[in-house]
Amino acid sequence: MKEFRLSPKKISPIADITEGSCKPIHPKKVTWLELFYDLIYVAAVSMATHILAEAHGGHISWDAIIKYPLIFIPLWWAWTGFTVYVNRFGQDNTTERIVYFVQMVFVILMAAHINIDFEAHYLFFMLGYVGIRLSTVFMYARIWRVRDGVSRQVARYLCISFLIGSFISFSSVLFPGMAKFYVLYLGIFLDILLPLIGRHQLRKLPVHHHHLMERYGLATIILLGELILVMVDTIRDHSITVESGIVLLLGFLIAVAIWWHYFESSEAAAQEERTSSGQSIIYGHLFTFMSLGITSNVVRYAFNRELELPGFAWLALAGLGLYVVSVLVIFHPLKKNAARGTYRLLGYHLAVLGLAAVVLLLLPSIIAVYIACTIFFVGYALVSLKTRKGGRNSTYTKKQKIHHRTGV
Repeated sequence: MKEFRLSPKKISPIADITEGSCKPIHPKKVTWLELFYDLIYVAAVSMATHILAEAHGGHISWDAIIKYPLIFIPLWWAWTGFTVYVNRFGQDNTTERIVYFVQMVFVILMAAHINIDFEAHYLFFMLGYVGIRLSTVFMYARIWRVRDGVSRQVARYLCISFLIGSFISFSSVLFPGMAKFYVLYLGIFLDILLPLIGRHQLRKLPVHHHHLMERYGLATIILLGELILVMVDTIRDHSITVESGIVLLLGFLIAVAIWWHYFESSEAAAQEERTSSGQSIIYGHLFTFMSLGITSNVVRYAFNRELELPGFAWLALAGLGLYVVSVLVIFHPLKKNAARGTYRLLGYHLAVLGLAAVVLLLLPSIIAVYIACTIFFVGYALVSLKTRKGGRNSTYTKKQKIHHRTGV
């Protein structure tokens, strides 16, 4: 008698969310394709970070300071578009892989034209960005066509929103001079703003929280790698002395403090039962990524001393400040009817920023600012982690008391 066996059916990640449900059924895992996609972004991130790496006459030009976020934001948003689509709808099938590979070509085109001389590289930078966004629009259009219910509504909203933003950005080619940049960024910022406006619509189909935290964690590792690369390159270009050895050690301590704090916090946050559109994670990581790019340049300038004291102090404060803000947004999102402890937490973060501003901007030398910046990063990490651990222990103790009282 012939034996029949049921072949295992590959469950689509789309099927992980039931229509109208607020909670994913199965955990979603990061795919090899997503990791490959991140590798393509390594070069782009490195190029964006180097925008702040050139000081002239002891100063970073205002041109570079302004262009750093203007280049970094489209880069972050293009990467985010791929990440959030895969999180909600990705199936890792042949069609999607081909679209992603096409998108990678546009990423390479965009990365190759990241330059402080934005005027000369505008056209191909814009085409790379718009190509990335339109390929994302295409993927949402496919979901819109084949799905129904909540999935169809969310895909339709994002498809139309991103198509409008992409169309406005592409239309910048029709405008002369500086006007084309205003139109380009009007489309980009509208693209970023529309998901915030439609957050109530997006909450109907929550993101896979654990997967989203893991994806952004992997990107954070890439940017921490850029900080280590700065130290390696600097050692190769400079002879090792006692002072440069101290600078190297302090730079490594900053990297360790960020790694320890971020990933301890990330692991704890990934275990939380969040059913949301993930916007605190998505938008908060813009500040994390920009902070790491700035901090890598702080380490660079601590070695080569090409930046004068005031500029160095402001750069160190910007790197630290953006990281603290990002932690508040990602790991401690403020909620309506927040408890008193939430406002106490907000006050603590504001106090850290205020104290850092006073100390870093008043110290008399670059090495003193650098040491203080390291102390702030390490101290902030230690205090935050101790507070989080204390909170967990307190919660556990309360549960024990309830158990003893009720027997449940």
